[in-house]
Amino acid sequence: MMRHLFIIALLSSLLLGCQQSPRKQYYLLNATPHADQSVAVTQSVGLGPIEVADYLQRSQLIVNSDANSLQVSDNAYWGEPLPKGITRVLAMNLMNHQPTRAVELFPWRSDSTPAISIRIQIHDLQIIDGYAVINASWKLMDNLAKKTVAQHHHINKRPCESTARDIAAAYSTLLAELGNEINQALVSKGK
Repeated sequence: MMRHLFIIALLSSLLLGCQQSPRKQYYLLNATPHADQSVAVTQSVGLGPIEVADYLQRSQLIVNSDANSLQVSDNAYWGEPLPKGITRVLAMNLMNHQPTRAVELFPWRSDSTPAISIRIQIHDLQIIDGYAVINASWKLMDNLAKKTVAQHHHINKRPCESTARDIAAAYSTLLAELGNEINQALVSKGK
């Protein structure tokens, strides 16, 4: 009888030990720092739609094993859906560049369509061979004239370790650099 109790206790402890999985870790993209200023908004631009590659539409962080394969993280997760994080960070970066600028997120109401909007496609945002890489296209649209006033294909990379913390920081930096490029186009157009 004692032997059966011992075996049951041993099996129970093994099962309980197997049920505990590693704790999930959550990561966010961050905008560039800004000066604490309270200023009146004098201009508004629209941001969106922003299209993000399908393979990035997951809650877990992804690292490329090589050019043609992906590795999904076991316990590193985005704290928000990645497309929403990209939109949030780009909007904040654009406002931080120009404190008098308000950014309206797509979709906007038909009676309050901004005169200028930015459309973005994120084709790739990945870690490969020790680099974080972004491949994106953007268009600056004159919504009143219904025409493209500027567009660019943006490719950039920076060294990055394959830890989740480093990936989130590298992606944040790449998005800041994309925001810088878009901001320069807005400034050159007087927006």
